[in-house]
Amino acid sequence: MSASKFDQVHKIGNAVDTITACLGAAVAGVAMFLPINFSWTTETSPYRLASLNNSVPRGAAIGVIVAVAVAVLVTTFSKPMMAWAVALAAAFTMDINHFAGRHVSSADMLTTQNYLDSILAGVLLGALGAAVLRRPGPAAGFAIGGAGFFVYGDLAELLETSDGDPYSVLETPPRWLIGVAVVLLIISTLRNRSQPKQPSSPTTVIELPVTPILASMVLALVILAITEWLARQYQHAPDVGHAVEIGMAVAATVIAATAAAMLLPGRDGAGVYLAVSLVAAADAVGGDSRPAWSIAALLVLTALGLLVGIRMPSMFIAIFLIAGLAVFALLKSANHGYVVAASSAVIALTAGYCCGAAWPRYAPSGVLAIAALYLPSIITALPHDSAEWPPAGSANHQTLAGRTALAIVAGSALGLVVLRRIRPRRRPKPNHPVAGESVADI
Repeated sequence: MSASKFDQVHKIGNAVDTITACLGAAVAGVAMFLPINFSWTTETSPYRLASLNNSVPRGAAIGVIVAVAVAVLVTTFSKPMMAWAVALAAAFTMDINHFAGRHVSSADMLTTQNYLDSILAGVLLGALGAAVLRRPGPAAGFAIGGAGFFVYGDLAELLETSDGDPYSVLETPPRWLIGVAVVLLIISTLRNRSQPKQPSSPTTVIELPVTPILASMVLALVILAITEWLARQYQHAPDVGHAVEIGMAVAATVIAATAAAMLLPGRDGAGVYLAVSLVAAADAVGGDSRPAWSIAALLVLTALGLLVGIRMPSMFIAIFLIAGLAVFALLKSANHGYVVAASSAVIALTAGYCCGAAWPRYAPSGVLAIAALYLPSIITALPHDSAEWPPAGSANHQTLAGRTALAIVAGSALGLVVLRRIRPRRRPKPNHPVAGESVADI
């Protein structure tokens, strides 16, 4: 094969891996972000409905921990092909889980399946991250898929609905999307099957780096616990302002992000700070449903932001953009169509820029930063604009959410300053390289 033909084949293969990473990350993110099934909600009891709703943030927390653990394990012990194979197995099993979900009428069983969906999503996200985060093209696809679908959020327009009722969604993500991901993963797994594992000395003792796993556990479990705790405070006393409780929740969120960031190597923890702040700001901004065609525009804007972040990385610009979103949420008074469109565009650009500016040196760090986008935030525990919370009118809720998000952003900004001062510009060489790289490449 001539050199030019070989280069052409390599570029095509790299493009396929990029598309696979993008779609795989999107499928994993949607599986962690939304319940597996809504179709029975109109006929179930409030208790069972609450059980499913509670399983979503808890499943996301489990998925984050599983994702980082899988990324660490695959990075430490496996050659690149094994990472693709693990991702393929997770996606295929997820497809089976959704097939079973079509034939289950019990809400209790669907709650269990939702947890299984989140675990499989974590395996898929972690294995994909280990496979691609040392390759620029596929890594960019991974970031666009994860961050882009976080920006889009509501997938009701893309899924099976009836009479425009979002609660009639059959499954999330839909089986056709999982099926496409499985096909692409098969192709990428076969394409990467010949990549050898990096040679090591026979006397080398392999040790499992547990600090990224500890970081994911601290971040996910603390944020989950503090969000549920704050929600209970409002449920028990909806007429009270709960300023002290909100302050405690903000402090706990920033402390959890700081602990996780310090457990990661070098300055990789910057991605955790940006993810926690971005989730809070995006939740505070909120937004209504968007037309299905807008997903393409938002993915393009996410990719544009990613490119700018890679070319001109700056933590100051990243945190400034997120702070701007929080201020916008503080001042916003209504969700008109043009307001939703503008805010969605800015969130997409900001998410992409943050991914590029906080590009990690260690694959599990990047997996944690992307997966953290799907964790709940304390903003979701604040009173919403509905009949459930009569004391909270639209303006009051928006102001409270904006102030809370701004406080989290301020705490994260302070943490970023401290991280940059106490950590060297380049992280120390790891004992175990990321899949696909040697220590000499770092």
